[in-house]
Amino acid sequence: MHIEIVSASATQPNTGAAGVVFTGDSLVVKNGRGKVRIMSMWQTNQVAGFGQILFPSAHDTTRGYRAGVAIGLTPCLLPVGIEMEVTPQELLSITIAGSNTAGDVENLSMLLKYDNLPGVDQRLMSASEVLSKTKKLTTVETSLVSSAGPGYSGSTVLNSGSDLLRANTDYAVMGMSCRTQVHALTLTGPDTGNVKIGMPGTLRPELSSSWFMLLSRAFGEALVPVINSGNKASTFVGCATDENAGTFIQTLYLAQL
Repeated sequence: MHIEIVSASATQPNTGAAGVVFTGDSLVVKNGRGKVRIMSMWQTNQVAGFGQILFPSAHDTTRGYRAGVAIGLTPCLLPVGIEMEVTPQELLSITIAGSNTAGDVENLSMLLKYDNLPGVDQRLMSASEVLSKTKKLTTVETSLVSSAGPGYSGSTVLNSGSDLLRANTDYAVMGMSCRTQVHALTLTGPDTGNVKIGMPGTLRPELSSSWFMLLSRAFGEALVPVINSGNKASTFVGCATDENAGTFIQTLYLAQL
C-alpha cells in the first residue's frame, strides 16, 4: 500500500489547455492489484479558471470531473473524504484553464493511493494509531531553493537545516507547511518506498500542520507517512512552484513514536 503525488501544468492555458505531466511522473495509472484511488486534488492558478480530469472509466468521456479554481491555491478540488476510483493502466487526461499571460504557469496535483502495487510498500499509519503512540512533538525546518517551474525542485535532505532527531526513532509526518505560497510540498525516501508523497503547499496553519492526519480521519485509512531518523540523510523534501523561482522555508510537523 502506498500514496504518491502526480502533477501536471499548463502554460498560458487561458480557457483550457492539456496538462503536461511533471518530469518523473506519469498520467498512466500504474498496474496496481486492487483499488487505485485519487484521495485529493489541488490546483494553483494566477488567474481564476478550472481544473478537469478525464479518463475512460470516469462518469463520462466528454468532461469527466471539472471544478472551479480561484486565484491562488485551491486545496480541495475533490470534497474531503470523497475518493475518485481509477482503473490500473488507464490514461488520466488533465485540462487546466487560467492565465492568458505569456509564460504564466498553472499547476494541478493529485494524491493517489494504491492498495497493492508490487515492489512498493510504504510505512503508513492511521491517525488514531499515531495518537496512541505519540510520545513527543517536534518540527524540522528546511530551506528549499527552487528553480523556475513547472516541475519538482528545491530537493534537500531532511537534516540539512537541523539534525536534532533522536537516533533510530520513528516519526509520523502529520503535515507540512511553507512560510510563503508554493504549489506543493513533497517528501521522498526509503520509508516512502522512494516514491514522492506530496500535499498542498500553502494552507491555513490548522490544516497544513495536520494534513495527513486529516486525510486519514476523513477516509478512515492509514495515510500518515512514518519515517525513521536513521534514514534522515536519504530522505528528501522538496517543492513544486510555477515559473517563479524562490526560496521556501518548509516545516515538517512530526510526532515521535
